[in-house]
Amino acid sequence: MKSKIQISLFLLTSLILINISSAIAQKSVELMYILNEGDTYVFVTDMEQDITFEAMGQTTTLDQVMSIQMTSRITGIEGDDINQDFTFDKIMMNQSIFGMEIKYDSEDSSTFTGMGGQIATEMNKVIGSTIKVVMDDHGNIKDMDLSSFTDNSDLSNNLSSGNTYAVYPEGKVNVGDSWETDIKPLEDSEMKVHMNYTLLKVSRKQAVIGIEGTVSANEIQGQEIRLNGTTVGEMIVDTKTGMLISSVIDLELAMDLDQGGVKIPATIISTSETNVTKVD
Repeated sequence: MKSKIQISLFLLTSLILINISSAIAQKSVELMYILNEGDTYVFVTDMEQDITFEAMGQTTTLDQVMSIQMTSRITGIEGDDINQDFTFDKIMMNQSIFGMEIKYDSEDSSTFTGMGGQIATEMNKVIGSTIKVVMDDHGNIKDMDLSSFTDNSDLSNNLSSGNTYAVYPEGKVNVGDSWETDIKPLEDSEMKVHMNYTLLKVSRKQAVIGIEGTVSANEIQGQEIRLNGTTVGEMIVDTKTGMLISSVIDLELAMDLDQGGVKIPATIISTSETNVTKVD
């Protein structure tokens, strides 16, 4: 049971989170995604998080360090719409709970057995799976296809879109300007993400964007889950393409999980760092 909860929380936080120099300042800049079919980018997210569960009068803390690599490939451009595939390439995870350490590495089969065997079984189903996303040239998600996860309902029911992209406003913005947007990560859920962006700095090639957001939910695809949280961080983006270059995001979540009629309070405190490289 705990392994399923851990995997669900990993997917929730990682996909929420899979998102975020001093130089010559410009008066204003128009930010948008200018990409081409065939463009390929590798996203590497390193995450440290503490997950605390409370059940039957006991408090359990799970310390977790993870590294997730995904590849994004632009599969088509149709007007303002950008079609892309996100594929999970590899996942590494070290976690400690009850004084025991569990390691998982999707590229090391020796970690697929033992105490982490059940986690490895579920995680291995993620590797190679693809999320198909359609967004417009300002980063608004228009469609998301999770059908490659249909063989694993525990995973597909807990995937949120998260957003590896900032949502940009129409027209030019100046340093100090802010804009906000509401994101609905999953169509069949009550999860709500409200994001506030502020342009902090601009050079000829990069822009630094501060982000603050709130996350809330009462139900996710039929599963009762009361969730509230905040996220804060910075993103560095390429002003020519709009693509993320790097980000550092802090996330705090408090939630009540309903497992077989039993309420399990949980909190998550995490920091994630993402770096993006274009594949030539």
